[in-house]
Amino acid sequence: MILQRLDSILDVSVYPDSIRKALEYLRDTDFSLLEDGEYEIEGRSIFARVFTLESKEKEESRAEYHEKYIDIQYWLSGRELMGWKERKDEPYRLYSGSDDLFLIENPLEGERFISCRKGDYMILFPSDIHRPGIRDGEIVKYRKVVVKVDVSTL
Repeated sequence: MILQRLDSILDVSVYPDSIRKALEYLRDTDFSLLEDGEYEIEGRSIFARVFTLESKEKEESRAEYHEKYIDIQYWLSGRELMGWKERKDEPYRLYSGSDDLFLIENPLEGERFISCRKGDYMILFPSDIHRPGIRDGEIVKYRKVVVKVDVSTL
């Protein structure tokens, strides 16, 4: 997992090409002009999903991970807590049936909570379990982009 501010990236060339393309897309796109939905960057190899969400109680959020895609989550507005834990064994995994989404039974022993806010991005690899959408203080509406990068492009 990598957590960084998008406006603090000095040189995106340090990343593999597919992650660099995703970060350039996040940096160069005016998301105020885009509605919520899915947008292709490079077909199904790199694509973005734009969401408007409302944070919720920790108990209402499900932990998840992906095997085929890396998530690059970017906060356009608002804030949320992101639960995170390294994925080792997952005897409690449940396949959701679509979109490379594996759900995890809560709670997770050793889970950490990271405050994410407007301008932050987080890169989550298949080795990362994450639990998005948790309220950080009061319940708030927020908007974020999740860019999916196929691991085969690395």
